[in-house]
Amino acid sequence: MLPQVLALRTRFNRLTGAPPRAFWWLWGGSLVSALATFVLPFLTLFLTSHGFGVKAAGRVAALYGVGILAAGPVAGILADRFGRRPTMIGSLFCASVATVLLAVVTAPEALAGAIWLVGVSAASYRPAAMALIADVVPIEGRTRAYGMLRWGNNLGLAVSSALGGALASIGYGTLFLVDASTTLAFALIVAARVPETRPRQAAPEDVRPGPDVRALLRDRLFLAFLALEFLFVLPLWQFQVTLPIAMAREGHGPAAFGRVLAVNGVLITLLQPSLAAWATRRGPARLLSVGMLLVGLGYGAYALCHSASAFALATGVWSLGEMVSMPVAASTVAALAPTTLRGRYQGAWSFAFGTGMTAAPVLGTAIMGRFGASALWASCLVVGAAAAAAFLSLAPGMRRRAARPA
Repeated sequence: MLPQVLALRTRFNRLTGAPPRAFWWLWGGSLVSALATFVLPFLTLFLTSHGFGVKAAGRVAALYGVGILAAGPVAGILADRFGRRPTMIGSLFCASVATVLLAVVTAPEALAGAIWLVGVSAASYRPAAMALIADVVPIEGRTRAYGMLRWGNNLGLAVSSALGGALASIGYGTLFLVDASTTLAFALIVAARVPETRPRQAAPEDVRPGPDVRALLRDRLFLAFLALEFLFVLPLWQFQVTLPIAMAREGHGPAAFGRVLAVNGVLITLLQPSLAAWATRRGPARLLSVGMLLVGLGYGAYALCHSASAFALATGVWSLGEMVSMPVAASTVAALAPTTLRGRYQGAWSFAFGTGMTAAPVLGTAIMGRFGASALWASCLVVGAAAAAAFLSLAPGMRRRAARPA
């Protein structure tokens, strides 16, 4: 029995890269929170149930992305100046409170404010968490570590997507209160078990906002990467906004949407660890290009979908692109960042994502409302193909940066 256990442990360590204990506590807390991640997947349906039209729902949902815009840079600075651990605890606690507000307020203005607060607080823990992983995991294991974090998160999402569809039929208030409780549990896990990992040279007196921000803004390779990540989000984020509307127009309700969205979580649960391990042996620019193209193809295929099973198949295509891209992108940010600026670089990446998440619902609902769903899905295909080609152009710069001494 012991040889089999040791062999299984060796295989598991080879698959995951054997990250340290701090990573696994972060992973476990993320899993707990993800088991009840209901706000974003059901936000558009929640708003339309409160009387918002399609365009109005898109504009209000965009406030979540506006919150991320504010959260990313500020949270990155906090993580570098005051530490990863306090930044994560504070943001998760505030996210729990904001989600409770979303469950109890009813006025349109109050709902809009609560959505913005959820976006700010929920996104603020990410730069610190990503920087923590870069602190404790060697560079050769980071893609696998980020892949494992996404795997755990989506293992929970696979459950929450299906469960959320059922709970939404009971009431959105209950849905959001359960979400708030698991977010609070994540904060308690970080407080009890996750240590501080900020490098000593990044002490508060050694990290000055002005020069560091200017250094980041002079990093042309990183800025080009951020621009393409913004384009990556524009089609990817349509699953949170226009996809449920398109499915509703085809006669599919919240439960069907939840099952289709669960395809994403199930595929990530089954494939993400192996894909992340496979990606460590390949160039990041090429992988980012392949992932972007798959996202474009998956969303483009929605133009041909009418049945729930067809929507599920197309979701599987862009899910593969997401699985390839996201761990590689997180590892790329960590590789491009100077040691003392890891939080700021991760915050800038979060800012780029927030910009895309803000623009995606506005652009998506505007295109769908004026030209129809088919035009929207064709636009996603064009953006995906163009960004995939542009990612390949970054390959020489990434190779030079990787060869440069730390």
